[in-house]
Amino acid sequence: MLSKDIVAVIKAISYDDIDEPLREGIEAIGGLPSLENCHVVIKPNLCAAKSPEAGATTHINIVRGIIKIINEKTGGKCRISIVESDAEGINADYAFKLFDYISLEKEFPNVTLVNLSKDAKMRIVLNSSKAFELLEIPYTLLDMNYFISIAKLKTHVDQRITCILKNQFGLIPQKHKAVFHPFLSEVLYDLNSIYCPDLCIIDGIIGMEGFGPTDGSPKRVNVILIGTSSIATDFVAAQIMGFKPEQVPHLKYAMKNMSFNEDGLNLVGERILRDVKTSFDFISSKQYLVGRIGLCLQRWGILLMKLGDFIQKVRSALSLVGLSTINSKVSFKDMIRIAKRMIFKVSA
Repeated sequence: MLSKDIVAVIKAISYDDIDEPLREGIEAIGGLPSLENCHVVIKPNLCAAKSPEAGATTHINIVRGIIKIINEKTGGKCRISIVESDAEGINADYAFKLFDYISLEKEFPNVTLVNLSKDAKMRIVLNSSKAFELLEIPYTLLDMNYFISIAKLKTHVDQRITCILKNQFGLIPQKHKAVFHPFLSEVLYDLNSIYCPDLCIIDGIIGMEGFGPTDGSPKRVNVILIGTSSIATDFVAAQIMGFKPEQVPHLKYAMKNMSFNEDGLNLVGERILRDVKTSFDFISSKQYLVGRIGLCLQRWGILLMKLGDFIQKVRSALSLVGLSTINSKVSFKDMIRIAKRMIFKVSA
């Protein structure tokens, strides 16, 4: 019986010949389930106006290859949505045109491109989340039956790496997402709990090193990773890049809070992993530390501002109805719960 956390390390040299490595990797982790009459959502990484050859974005041929495999299995009897949201540096609709993703709609009748920032949305309340109190869910994601996350093998100046876990950050529909960076570990935990990928693919044919995730330099590794678990796939990716997984803040947080056990990882292609392990150039330790201090200060600044706002609201309540009235209607335990929610939770 195959482990739940399976990651296949597959040699891949060219984007023009990617179909066979994709098939090999998918078969190595147990193949696709029956997807007839299902809604499949594919999330590539199109976060910048820079090409896949620059190491920044997902190559269209990887997405095209996955669509071919799905359609061969289902006879085209499924609905496929390719999704991305507007980012600080690029509009999703522009990205679809720039990287020719619009050709996929013409090539495959069952494929639709969706800009999640323009999609109809439903706001939901999250009761057991780490970061979000309220979260807007695009309608396209509400009825998906199978989720495929396709990331890039890249460094990140604040996190050391950005792969599968971070790719779900692009499912937040609002354009200006930088406000969530001081709370990124908790935010990514919530997003990956809600949008848990069924199939994880990391494009490491050409990755990015240095000042990633958008301003680094391309690095050829000639590999793709295909896994069943976002944490496990990122765990292997970090090792390939020369980082210890526990040195990646959001990955460390996810490993702890999602009970990841390295002993439960089923690695396919261990020899290839040894061959492709490398060391990605990264910013200096001092530069990294300065960035982390900056994020910490931003985090505490936001929390202190929200604490001040909460105290102001408490004063107003005391002035309007009095302490005895509040005590008669709200228990101390509920007051603490309300305070935690107002101070420590964010909304998207």
